[in-house]
Amino acid sequence: MKTIMPILKTLSTSTAAHVIFRTYFTPLFFALITLASCSSDDDGVNPDIAKIVGNYSVTDMDEDGEMETYSISIKQSKDGGLEISNFGDFMYTPVKATINGSNFNIPAQTFKGTSMTIVVTGHGELSGNQLTFDYTVETDDDYLLEHSCVASKGV
Repeated sequence: MKTIMPILKTLSTSTAAHVIFRTYFTPLFFALITLASCSSDDDGVNPDIAKIVGNYSVTDMDEDGEMETYSISIKQSKDGGLEISNFGDFMYTPVKATINGSNFNIPAQTFKGTSMTIVVTGHGELSGNQLTFDYTVETDDDYLLEHSCVASKGV
């Protein structure tokens, strides 16, 4: 032990040891800290998306009190959001949506057909296997359709 201490003291005070430490060990140390701080759940499926994906039976009521029932399918899109197929029982193109916690959102989206253009937007909440949401459809002639829906998962 008496011979190791003077060698360690000499190494720790030598210029070569200082250069080696500064050049190699400091970057290595910071690289290890950076890698250790990365969490493995960053690459997984968003748990909020995982709980909403599925098939739903929808009861849709318009502002006049007329009710319609139909089925929709919600799946994860390639961009990490959501896509709703058969939205409103009239959309042939999937409608984009997001979920954060239990808050469900349909951002404004414009769809152009041969005879008209519509803008779809909405919001709601997921509670267990039930999705409650309101949406509006605005036509290019400023006609506004308002709907309230209750969708039950598990069709």
